[in-house]
Amino acid sequence: MVLPRLKLLTVSAILGCGLLGCASVPRNSQHVSFADYAESVFRHQNAVISRLMMLNEADLLPDNDIFENTEQAMHDACHLLNEYAERESDGESMGLRFKAKVHSSIEGCDESIQKMEALLAGVDPYQSLGK
Repeated sequence: MVLPRLKLLTVSAILGCGLLGCASVPRNSQHVSFADYAESVFRHQNAVISRLMMLNEADLLPDNDIFENTEQAMHDACHLLNEYAERESDGESMGLRFKAKVHSSIEGCDESIQKMEALLAGVDPYQSLGK
């Protein structure tokens, strides 16, 4: 049974390295570490959600399926990153499996935020001022 243990150790080492900051950053990213990239994605999502809330309060959001589906897709794609941030804020410990799931979901979260932001570009005249 040495082979399964070696396989487990190899997988653990790869996941551990990825979670400690030696994971790769997307090619077109300006971030030097994966942790920086993940934090940037989290902050970007919060900024987009804030704009959504302000536009909603001003009754400026379009009422169509494309907009609603894109918003829901963003929430779905980013739920693990948000759960991670909430747990970390509460001081909870997290297992390697959960951290690996978060790690693998961040690029999809980033892409969904960018899609939502592209839709907002046609609605929010002040969007480019915040960048």
